[in-house]
Amino acid sequence: MGTAYRSLLRLYPRDFRTWFGEEMSAAFEARAKECRAHGWAVFLGFACRELAGVLKGAAAEWSARSTTDPAVRARSVPDLRLMRPCGITREAWFARVCVDVWQNQAGMN
Repeated sequence: MGTAYRSLLRLYPRDFRTWFGEEMSAAFEARAKECRAHGWAVFLGFACRELAGVLKGAAAEWSARSTTDPAVRARSVPDLRLMRPCGITREAWFARVCVDVWQNQAGMN
C-alpha cells in the first residue's frame, strides 16, 4: 500500500513533493501500521480516505500553483542555474554573465 501511496504522490507538483513528499510518506506508513493493528476493516477505511485525500490534495495544489505567483507561495524550488556558486564574488559572477551576454549578442558563441 505504501508503494501505491508514493506513486500517487507523483500527482502533486514537483516543488510540493520536494518539500513534503518524504514527510507525507513517513506519516502514511506510521498511521498505516497503527491501523493494521486494529484489523483489516479499519485499515481499508484508512487507506480509502488517504488515497482520496491525495487526489483531492493534488488537485488543490495544482489549482493553487496555477493561480498564485511562486513568490507568494514561497514553495518553489530555486533554479540552481541562476544562483551564484559559493566562493565566486558578485563582481566575478556578473562580469562573466555580461561577457556571455555580449558574446551571444555579437554571435561569437
